[in-house]
Amino acid sequence: MFRLETDRLFIRPWTPADRPAFTGLTEDPEVMRYVHGGQPYAEDEVDEWFTRQARQLAEHDVCMGALIEKATGRLVGIAGTQPLGTTGNFEIGWWLARDVWGRGYATEAGDAAMRHVLETLGHKRVVAIIDPDNEPSKRVVGRLGMHYESRVTGEQLGHRKPQIVVDLFAKEA
Repeated sequence: MFRLETDRLFIRPWTPADRPAFTGLTEDPEVMRYVHGGQPYAEDEVDEWFTRQARQLAEHDVCMGALIEKATGRLVGIAGTQPLGTTGNFEIGWWLARDVWGRGYATEAGDAAMRHVLETLGHKRVVAIIDPDNEPSKRVVGRLGMHYESRVTGEQLGHRKPQIVVDLFAKEA
């Protein structure tokens, strides 16, 4: 079963009890600024998120899971890995609650997700897609040793949202 652990965090699959905390994250416009245009998820989008994560867990034993702070047991964000569209690559990603920004959690969780793809799953390449304006996440991928490849559209990636424009970063094993 998918579970990643670091010194301060663990990432695990979602449970129905996580829905209120997940919805709360999506209701913060700053958390969602680079994820969903600053807009909260509608109920059907929350349903789709949980369904997609359960499907990815069943098919690939990966997900963008619940990010739990060990010291408090609190769900403080989303992190993990998932297939990237039709590219054949696995992407890593994260969103964090605003009150834990600046603690290094994105880098810590991103490193665990990256190691999972490269070491545990044995893939030769891991990627991240980042909104072109999201400088904090670009600094995170830099700390992870990932390099910029190109600006791409969701359509080019075979992404479920063909209209997105993102910067693609990668690291080879």
